[in-house]
Amino acid sequence: MFKNYLKTAFRSFKRHKSSFLINVIGLSIGMACSILILLWVLDELNYDRFHADSDQIYQVMEHQVYSDNMFTTQSTPGILSPALKDEVPEFQYVSTYTWNMEYLFTNEEKSFKENGIYARPDFFHILDFKILHGNKDELITSPKSVVISKELAIKYFGDENALGNSIIINGDEAHTVTGVFEKFPENSTFRFDYVLPFEDWLENNSWATDWGNNGPRTIAKLYPGVDVSALNTKINDFIKERNENSNVDLFVYPFADQYLYGQFEQGEVVGGRIEYVRLFTVVAIFILLIACINFMNLSTAKATKRAKEVGIRKSIGATKGSLIGQFIGESMIITFFSLLVSVFLVELSLPVFNALTDKVIEVNYLEPSLLMMFIGTALFTGLVAGSYPAFYLSSFEAVKTLKGTLKLSGGEIFARKGLVVFQFTLSVILIISTIIVYQQIQYTQSKNLGYQKENLITFTVEGDIDNQWDTFQSQLLDIPGVTAASRASASFMGRNSNTSGLSWPGMDPDTRVLFENVSTDYGLIETMGFELIAGRTHSEEFGADTARIVINETAAAIIGMENPVGEYITLWGDETEIIGLVRDFHFQNLRHEVEPLFFRLAPENTWKAYARVQSDNIQNTLAEMEQVYKQFNPDYPFGYEFMDEQYAALYRSEQRIGDLAKYFSIFAIIISCLGLFGLSAFTAEQRAKEIGVRKVLGASVQNLVMLLTKDFTKLVIIAITIAIPTSWYLMNGWLADFAYSSGMQWWVFAASGVLAVIIAWLTVSWQSIKAALVNPVQSLKSE
Repeated sequence: MFKNYLKTAFRSFKRHKSSFLINVIGLSIGMACSILILLWVLDELNYDRFHADSDQIYQVMEHQVYSDNMFTTQSTPGILSPALKDEVPEFQYVSTYTWNMEYLFTNEEKSFKENGIYARPDFFHILDFKILHGNKDELITSPKSVVISKELAIKYFGDENALGNSIIINGDEAHTVTGVFEKFPENSTFRFDYVLPFEDWLENNSWATDWGNNGPRTIAKLYPGVDVSALNTKINDFIKERNENSNVDLFVYPFADQYLYGQFEQGEVVGGRIEYVRLFTVVAIFILLIACINFMNLSTAKATKRAKEVGIRKSIGATKGSLIGQFIGESMIITFFSLLVSVFLVELSLPVFNALTDKVIEVNYLEPSLLMMFIGTALFTGLVAGSYPAFYLSSFEAVKTLKGTLKLSGGEIFARKGLVVFQFTLSVILIISTIIVYQQIQYTQSKNLGYQKENLITFTVEGDIDNQWDTFQSQLLDIPGVTAASRASASFMGRNSNTSGLSWPGMDPDTRVLFENVSTDYGLIETMGFELIAGRTHSEEFGADTARIVINETAAAIIGMENPVGEYITLWGDETEIIGLVRDFHFQNLRHEVEPLFFRLAPENTWKAYARVQSDNIQNTLAEMEQVYKQFNPDYPFGYEFMDEQYAALYRSEQRIGDLAKYFSIFAIIISCLGLFGLSAFTAEQRAKEIGVRKVLGASVQNLVMLLTKDFTKLVIIAITIAIPTSWYLMNGWLADFAYSSGMQWWVFAASGVLAVIIAWLTVSWQSIKAALVNPVQSLKSE
């Protein structure tokens, strides 16, 4: 019986080549798109979950309570981890670690900037490190030790065993290599090439030993079976018990959930990247459904051509179940054939897809989970695509089909039209969403941030430049293309340092506000191009300006001073004069409102240099800057960046999402058009006699084309009517995550609708014109 079904299927494919080809192309593209999306989804879902015992690994975090706000952060006191391990028995291992830092590594003639962190020894027991050389218990237990990656070991020591060798860090500190580790895979939060002892960092950062100061992160591994809810209740006041003025509620949060669910608002998890994972999972299903609808529509449209076959099979004893099996089997054959084509397409497009998503996804066809995903996708597609035609065709009555009196009911035609509407509704939603995401990205890039990010160069203050800044700055300013230079303790790409240690006359004792604290040198406000509204900036002309601050508009509004210049507030217990007011500027992603901020003169705390350059002859200016830089730091590479490029990088995630949406929208439209193309061809074929009669009676080609396209146009217009409010609702929710957005313009919806109609017309017109140009004699003779 199976052999018979197989023969019948191949005869059917041979007889209906065009619909077979349309189905294979549509299903192949649909499955290839869905498989690529699912590969991306799997990679996202497995992020940070490759560590053994990942369910026992937790990030120690803080809810900081302010007057009308709760701020959640990973920053913790630098002395938290030993206290937790000593006093809370639920913690098996606890480690502090810092943010990534770039240091100059030198071994003989080799000298490069490398990226790494400081951590406590427990760090290697919490995460699933593969230690290639060294004892895990003794890796960073001694001062001036360093653990490096396998890549760094080869880079600096070649084939020689790096263990026990010394490497110079930042030109003057010899560190002994105590271990070599294998780096984590790409889907890891931790990406570094070296780990230094946290105690070494603490020597130069004593502020981190205060329970009131936060900065380093804390990660922990709990003993198996710990009740996390009870633990959070237990450690809630851990910091308050050591710092009576603390506003911190301490808690632990699953480390593996941070990547996907790391967005907090008012102390509650409100999402994160998981929203994009869910969104693209839906997109993958939608694209598959669009491809399946093509199959359903073309199969049911050709039902009358297979009616006699059904009638004969039923008259010789075929049951409805066996016929359903036959048609589902045909669907499966096409689907698995399309799967082979889609696997080829996936392999072909994977390098481009990886570049687009910044992933390193590889397809291992021997991996059971991937095999299951491929086969599952094909089975799902085959069943969905084949089920409706199978039940529809098998329901034909034998007598009617053999007598040739079978007629399509209104419900069947309605169902087919409904599928076309559904298909185009999804396509129009994708078009509108893509345009709005693109507009928002353009808005973020073009919005006035309150300073001039163009022609502004930034680099790290390090080496002898830190010690001889005034001389270095003077030489920089002697370069004709450099118009200003200064330094600060902020990158202006997010929050770096903040404090609630401000109070002012008339302040409610219960009020607690978090201010961004920017340490600066002279000339920073002028170099950045921040707009001074009133007063002045820090200046050497006024003697010691260290007890004076400049605030932004938001800070002035919170303090409640309309004219704050000349007024005094208290900063960390010291009376401090406000000498200037700057207009608000954005120093975070546009998802956030502008926060209160103040500048204080503290050159010793700065680490980031800024230089304003002229746009003319910029390459020569950079070359001269590098020469000056090398005079002070001959061993350091001059690693500079443009501020506008750094700012653009803030929205890289949104940019990738926009690109993915754009490409998958295009593919969804192509698949939809393939289906429409097949249906229009079938309709033209069915109405050949009518077209012939109309031509004989004097109908023009234009009239006939309009006749054949108007039905499809109606369906597309219905789809647009459904898609517009749906996409408005969806995109309104997405834009709500931004404090500043481009909004949604009416013309986007109108233009998307017009575009959908034009695409549908172009698709249908070719078949319509072809049918209208046929000699009516041939059409009538064929009947």
